[in-house]
Amino acid sequence: MLDVKKDHKGGIVMNKNAAKLLMAMVILTRSSAFIFSKFAMEELSPFQALGFRFTLACLLMGAVLYRHIARALSEDRSLARKSCLLGFLLFCIMGCEMESLRTAEVHTVAFLENLSLALVPLFLALWYRRLPQDRILQGAGFILLGVAALTIGNSGFTLAGGEGWALMAALFYALYIIATGKLAASSDAKALGILQMGFMGLLSFAAALVLEGGIFLPARALTWESLLFQILVCSCFGFTFQPVAQQSISAEETGMFCAINPLFASLLGHWVFGEAFGPTAILGAVYILTGLIFVNWPKKMQWLPEKASPAQQLADCHRSRTLVANQ
Repeated sequence: MLDVKKDHKGGIVMNKNAAKLLMAMVILTRSSAFIFSKFAMEELSPFQALGFRFTLACLLMGAVLYRHIARALSEDRSLARKSCLLGFLLFCIMGCEMESLRTAEVHTVAFLENLSLALVPLFLALWYRRLPQDRILQGAGFILLGVAALTIGNSGFTLAGGEGWALMAALFYALYIIATGKLAASSDAKALGILQMGFMGLLSFAAALVLEGGIFLPARALTWESLLFQILVCSCFGFTFQPVAQQSISAEETGMFCAINPLFASLLGHWVFGEAFGPTAILGAVYILTGLIFVNWPKKMQWLPEKASPAQQLADCHRSRTLVANQ
């Protein structure tokens, strides 16, 4: 049975089974976001769509959890600053992702963006000035082969279009994962997840005013339906509860779950848009999944010796005293 409780501050505390189930559901919602982003951008520009999605999601969750957020802000004076940092990184991720979806297929964007799961341990190795482990280097080799396969088009190797934006999204997503892990450990994860969406929405609307000529309300029913699904499912649920799930499971386990993201996104792209995998794309997907498994596979547990019995402990104590006395 899944055990979900609340701590003295009103935060969610869950066991590992509940956290894994929550993380799997979050990944499913993140996968579906690619499809509905494509629908929304048939009428809206990228930053207009992101502004509506994240601003409305923050307002909705803020209205439901107003007291919880107010208490979290009063107890942690740095919460707004932390949320602003995550919101900026999220703005960079989603902006690059939306630009990539304008010209690249869903399965290509999904696989390239999730290279961040391999970049995270590489960035940490550089930060702490230590050589990456062999499994990380091996996984990076497979991933590089996969990127090459996915980005080879009719005119050869190119990163000028959506593929280049997807790789930029992967870079920012790696920084976002590291920052979320650090900040969620010392903050109210639920409030952090909601406030970051508010900052993200404001930045998106500002970018729409400066770069896209203004903010316009969508007129098509399909656009509103796509935004509504993204607001309620992908943002209110996905981005709010991902930091909550990450509090209870390890980074390796989180990486294994996130590696499934491009598979679901690719299946949805095939079913909805009729995207077909060519032999090169299939080979690239296999290489990337192999590399992600190498990078994120949990280390083998080292079995500790069983605790000695009281009689054995007493005998060991006498033996130690005898050795000391004879020296």
